[in-house]
Amino acid sequence: MKIKIISIGNKMPGWIKEAFDGYISKLNHDFSPQLVEIKPEKKFDSIEQKKISESEKILSHLDKEFLIVLDEKGGQFTSQELALKLNHWSEHFKDIAFVIGGADGIHENILRKANLTWSLSKSTFPHAIVRVLVAEQLYRAHSILENHPYHRE
Repeated sequence: MKIKIISIGNKMPGWIKEAFDGYISKLNHDFSPQLVEIKPEKKFDSIEQKKISESEKILSHLDKEFLIVLDEKGGQFTSQELALKLNHWSEHFKDIAFVIGGADGIHENILRKANLTWSLSKSTFPHAIVRVLVAEQLYRAHSILENHPYHRE
């Protein structure tokens, strides 16, 4: 199964890149995601126009993946539940993609295409932190599936 993490935002601080790469490097090749960074729009007439432009860039990186969009209004899962979902996705889908929006969120046309919306918390996080949290949760879910002691009950 191929996994993409498509994220608005580039030029991340070194500690974000280090944390993200640290978790991803612990995954085996079956679950090792490819990161696609999309430069955020700097010039725009409105937030809506900015989100539309960013969504077009996101769509250009999507094909037929099972699409999971990170959104504050999405469903929340325990790490165990995410592990079960990841296992299910690996058995039923060739490719999956996680989409992390920019500072102003995700346009509705991406949300409508989503097979699943996932909220990490009721709190709002900077999109750079979300990137690290997604990587950590993928590693945690994988460790649960592999009976690795990283996750403790």
